[in-house]
Amino acid sequence: MRNKAKFIEDFEEVAKPEIVEAVDPVQDAAHTMNQLGETEYHLTGNFTKDGQDKTFKFEVQKREKTDDSSEEIDDYFYIGKGE
Repeated sequence: MRNKAKFIEDFEEVAKPEIVEAVDPVQDAAHTMNQLGETEYHLTGNFTKDGQDKTFKFEVQKREKTDDSSEEIDDYFYIGKGE
């Protein structure tokens, strides 16, 4: 995942403290989006400070593989919170 520092910052801003403690947002978002084949990660109101659902938007782009720059792979790029 790219721009993950901003994603973590945005996630921690809206998630309940106990969720921030218990969840690795990068791993959870990547796993969820891979399983669903989507580019949005949804945090339901049960897990947010204000009780409202939150959406985080990503796009899939090509990037060089970390261990072999001659190859490219798809990766999630965080673009921001949804409305």
